[in-house]
Amino acid sequence: MEDAAQAAGEVLSAVVVGAGSQGRVHGRGYLAAPGVTLAGLADVDPGTARALAAELDVPAVHTDFHDLFAAVRPDIVSVCTPPASHPEVVRAAVAAGARAIHCEKPVALSYGEALETAAIAAGAGVQLTFNLQRRFDPVQRQVREWIAQGEIGEVVTVEGYCPNLFDWGTHILDLILFHRQDAAPEWVLGQVDVSVDRYVYGVFTETASLTQFGWADGVRAVVSTGREPHTPVLHVENDLGLIVQGTRGRADIRGARGVLRRFGRDDLVRESPFDTDPRNWEYAVDPAIVAGTADAIRDLVASLRTGRRPELHAEHGLRGAELIFATYESSRSRRRVPLPLDRMDNALISGRAEGFWSPTGELRSTY
Repeated sequence: MEDAAQAAGEVLSAVVVGAGSQGRVHGRGYLAAPGVTLAGLADVDPGTARALAAELDVPAVHTDFHDLFAAVRPDIVSVCTPPASHPEVVRAAVAAGARAIHCEKPVALSYGEALETAAIAAGAGVQLTFNLQRRFDPVQRQVREWIAQGEIGEVVTVEGYCPNLFDWGTHILDLILFHRQDAAPEWVLGQVDVSVDRYVYGVFTETASLTQFGWADGVRAVVSTGREPHTPVLHVENDLGLIVQGTRGRADIRGARGVLRRFGRDDLVRESPFDTDPRNWEYAVDPAIVAGTADAIRDLVASLRTGRRPELHAEHGLRGAELIFATYESSRSRRRVPLPLDRMDNALISGRAEGFWSPTGELRSTY
């Protein structure tokens, strides 16, 4: 890799693999990033690829990402394909000489694949980030700052709620780690319900789950997942978000609003600066996701130029993946799982194949 100082003034070329909803979000992020040219995109659906290329004025369009890499030789690659293909696309991008790779979450279908994907990039000196863009959300960042300042006292417990663990849970788990200043948990205790063959973006996931994990300082977190019709609404106030309990108050955090309820003092409130009405969202995408991804892209570009560690370093994605796969392993093995996790498979998929669960019916959705 070139010396960072030498490369600071050059124009970087970027490409996007996957021209769906998130491909558009990444593409717009590159168009807004100083000193970056969006040089190409690839998608297995040629119509989808051409339509997005016309919208974003992208010159190179391919149905095979290998052809895209050979034609453009990009500096930066965004991976916006389904998680099953993430390792393959990352390997190909590394082999093609990419200097930075920005990959969508979830990381991969198994913990072993997640570790291998990160190791391939690290071994080649390639900067790898996963798009946990909610770390850039103004609400999350303000509440994190308040918690760090001691506004709710010492943190005691954290509660998280979301529709599923593998996809949505990636963000919820990462935000819990974010609000705990990225301290590494020591263990995971989990249970999953697999009463239906449920697929989210084509990936087999649990019907519902409970995850508990803890840190050396005694703080514990619990994450509950599930959705209608198989699981009732999880929490009347906070069906999707976090509650951080402290010794002198608590923080209620959702994407659009963060409230610190301080015992004996006035509440602190941070509202989202973005439009929260889905009827106004372009392409039905939350503008907070668009803005957060653009921030992530600007940060990874700056990191590539300066050599500093990016805010969405691959380590964050791996730690969240470890908690997901440890939950599945805990349910399969009926034990509390110590970390670091030493099982490399996806125990949910393996356990289903081995007859640990006998689901009936099927549910396919995006959440």
